[in-house]
Amino acid sequence: MKQIKSESALILSQTIMESTTDTVTKWLNFFDTNYLRLNGEDLLKINELSDLPKNEFIKCIWFRRKISQYDSQFELKKKNFEAKTIIDDFLISEFRVLHSFLFFKYDVSKWINNPVNDRMLNKLDILYKAHNFGIKIPFSEVITKKEKLNCLLDERSSYIVKPISECIFINHLGKEYKMLTKEVTKKTLKYLPETFYPSIVQEKIEKKFEIRSFYLYGNFYSMAIFSQQNDRTKLDFRDYDDEKPNRVVPYKLPINIEKKLKSLMKFYKFNTGSIDLLYDNQGNYFFLEINPEGQFGMVSYPCNYFLEKKMALKIKKNVEKK
Repeated sequence: MKQIKSESALILSQTIMESTTDTVTKWLNFFDTNYLRLNGEDLLKINELSDLPKNEFIKCIWFRRKISQYDSQFELKKKNFEAKTIIDDFLISEFRVLHSFLFFKYDVSKWINNPVNDRMLNKLDILYKAHNFGIKIPFSEVITKKEKLNCLLDERSSYIVKPISECIFINHLGKEYKMLTKEVTKKTLKYLPETFYPSIVQEKIEKKFEIRSFYLYGNFYSMAIFSQQNDRTKLDFRDYDDEKPNRVVPYKLPINIEKKLKSLMKFYKFNTGSIDLLYDNQGNYFFLEINPEGQFGMVSYPCNYFLEKKMALKIKKNVEKK
């Protein structure tokens, strides 16, 4: 691993599918700013902990992304899917402990976002924190029984269900399956078992459009996504339709909404992050979630915000700060 001996930025990212990091580092090169990019995979190749950059030379840390693919590179003498899954999970846990060591090795003041808050961010907690800051949220409940869901459906005709943590993508036999937001109604209720794993159920907001807003050091760069006009994306714009992409336009959030969201971001000590909201047919804004590592290329390019350049300038400023 390359050692640095001058004041630099440390960028934590991954090797593949990371065009945002690639573009920011190009701007850092243009601005002649010292940096070290440490991809998650690099941690699997260190000889010892002393290979990691020294705290004294790091002035700014951008935690862009965790490693998303773990190549365990082992085979059992006798194929056993359950045993391999257990070992894979164990190795992932081992890696996460090593990766999280970085959160303690470097001074917390050097991180663009507080890394511990980032790692411990809880979707349920942040919903209720947003509500405490005066931001509307959809009715949300965690349930485990079909009977309870049936009672909820007596009050509203439909709800949506999604993971309590984060959605994942599953590859099986060469096919990729997406975990996305789904609708639950009386009609679909019959397909559910009497009891199921704890799931977050939210009221279905009849939206006019969705909003993805990137927060960067007190400023909001927002984009309206007209996803409701496409049956495929009307529940979850992440179910992308490449043949008929959603129309997107730059958007300006009301000052009072930005003020409340800024208070929420400051509470968690986040200087950057992607925020998802809904705008309904009655003119209400509903907060959904925050992703502090949020991808901002999808907002930057279509809206001409040049966020990669702005991020590079912030990193440069932090490196040069005395």
